[in-house]
Amino acid sequence: MNYQTIIQQAQHQQEPLKADRFVKISDRKDECDIPTDAWKPLLENSYLQTWKGIVLPKGITEMALYPMLLYELQPKTIIEIGAFNGGGAIWLADCLDVFGIEGRVHSVDIDLSLLDEKAKADSRINFIQGDCNNISAAFPSELLCALPHPWLIIEDAHINLAGILEYFHASGLRSGDYLIVEDTNKVHWGLWQDSWDDRDEMEQGANKMDDLRDWLKNHEDEYMIDTYYQDMYGYNGSKNWNSILKRV
Repeated sequence: MNYQTIIQQAQHQQEPLKADRFVKISDRKDECDIPTDAWKPLLENSYLQTWKGIVLPKGITEMALYPMLLYELQPKTIIEIGAFNGGGAIWLADCLDVFGIEGRVHSVDIDLSLLDEKAKADSRINFIQGDCNNISAAFPSELLCALPHPWLIIEDAHINLAGILEYFHASGLRSGDYLIVEDTNKVHWGLWQDSWDDRDEMEQGANKMDDLRDWLKNHEDEYMIDTYYQDMYGYNGSKNWNSILKRV
């Protein structure tokens, strides 16, 4: 094995201007190289995964991909739509610290009662109680105007996806910012359908990839899929199909 060659290939793949790295949604299929049977063991114990003793239900591939993207992007602002217990927000803030990035995490949820006490006490995170069906109230334009770029927006609430995307598109996303829509993998919604309590959220979640594709059809020249991260573990080898997006 030629390790120098491996290093050179990795550096070439990461080139921001690499011609085939960024592609339109019309060039992509809603499918995944990871076999369907593999998703059950990958997902069923995801809520046993912890960070600093706090539940961190990120996909195993996302745990590897996010730090690389954060280091490349160097975001000044991370907006997390869907706080859950705050574990993800703490993990993101810790990643920023590790990389020496001066940024802040803003995390919104309709119910902040689930927040871990460690999350509540973390001054690096601005937790906002708000309804994704009224996202402009949670993130008013005057707040967004004050948030420094680059931005990384992570949608992980499974409610009003098109409305959320359109709001941030019209109210602040700039060239170079990133947008990730979590859980667009159609397979895993089928695995969760019998255990998800909120049936409306379940229904909207199961349609996320279709809703994202419909929205992107009107913004094909503005948001490109970053295939370096999207396909690192095989074509759409992630819980997030065709949804690691860069505004161009």
